[in-house]
Amino acid sequence: MNKHLLVTISSDADNLFGVRFVCSFFNDLSEHLVTLLHICRLDCDNMTKSLTEMWQTPEEKTGCELTGGPKRSLDKAQELLGRENFSIDRTITKTAVERYGKVKDILTEGSQGYYDAIVLGRRASYTLQWMFERPAEEVAQTMIRDSCCDVPLWICPESETGRKNVLVGVDGSDNSCRAVDHVGFILSSESRHSITLFHVNNGISRESTEIFARAEKILHGHNIGDERIRLYSTWGISVAGAIQSEGEKGGYSAVALGMHGSQEKGLLKDYILAGGTTAKLINKIEKTALWCCP
Repeated sequence: MNKHLLVTISSDADNLFGVRFVCSFFNDLSEHLVTLLHICRLDCDNMTKSLTEMWQTPEEKTGCELTGGPKRSLDKAQELLGRENFSIDRTITKTAVERYGKVKDILTEGSQGYYDAIVLGRRASYTLQWMFERPAEEVAQTMIRDSCCDVPLWICPESETGRKNVLVGVDGSDNSCRAVDHVGFILSSESRHSITLFHVNNGISRESTEIFARAEKILHGHNIGDERIRLYSTWGISVAGAIQSEGEKGGYSAVALGMHGSQEKGLLKDYILAGGTTAKLINKIEKTALWCCP
């Protein structure tokens, strides 16, 4: 089944990490549909035009005229896709004036557009602050709490040649199972990538055997055979630290996990796949894309 990806585009043509990740990850990109989205800032040079368009009805034009950096970024993104033999008729370009803040605008478009993933670019050693102009921890928590965040978020670093496969953090929660389901769906026709189911045993979670059995059943439902599935359980106090370490050691293209994890409260939230783990990984993970699944 073809996938539809929403790829956000900044004003800097040198930082198209989301587009570069998509180009490097998929074996045959021409099978999928890509929407390139640029949100025009309210303090751009042509502010009068931006403010006018912000209050237009949905039936009226909602895009903004692009010049300078944004136009170069979109042109560069289309060029990169073209190098992968990606047909122009499989690319949609959307521009919109910032209405509620970039985070909310992107999440709203993702929720309303029937996308399979929202792809966010980022520098490998930076946080999301460069894109959204907010502290990364605040951005992460906004995404996690926001009611309209119902599409997986891919946060992509600068692509590194030779990386492949996906590491999936599992803890037995329904949310982590949805992460497994998302990975299975995305990789169902990407045979060059294998999947590692990764469980951190900290003495308070379920048994690994039970967790793996449920996750494997989900992957089998996407026609992913056992030869592409690896099971790995380790002991650790910090789930985020263990995931980060394995992601770097294994040379994975992506790490996937649920945004919320188990529903334990208080101190336990630091040891499971919960919002705290996601926020920590957004701040720390490098080289590997992070797939956050609601």
